[in-house]
Amino acid sequence: MSFRVETTARAERDFWNCHDYIQERSLEGAGRWVVAFNDALLSLEDRPTQSRAPEQIADGLTEEIRQKVFKTKHGLRYRLLFVVRGDTVHVIHVRGPGQDVLRAEELELPDE
Repeated sequence: MSFRVETTARAERDFWNCHDYIQERSLEGAGRWVVAFNDALLSLEDRPTQSRAPEQIADGLTEEIRQKVFKTKHGLRYRLLFVVRGDTVHVIHVRGPGQDVLRAEELELPDE
């Protein structure tokens, strides 16, 4: 089964925040990060059953929050947080190294 992958406005803002941070330090690094990010998104089309995100332990969540971890050339770990609804994967956040686990009230889930 193939899944459609959609990113929320919040995930897009997270993407640009990470991208811009990396780009300030290395144009080449930012380009490689975009490739790794896109590869991670593409992998969700076929296998959106990645591991549970640490955010899953937050109280009051009614949906399963999953994560796809991808790395940069230098081994820095980034996470795509997502939920699966039917045949659609909704990427809701992009988290970079050193960013705290989100609390339930910080998660921005898409409307049903």
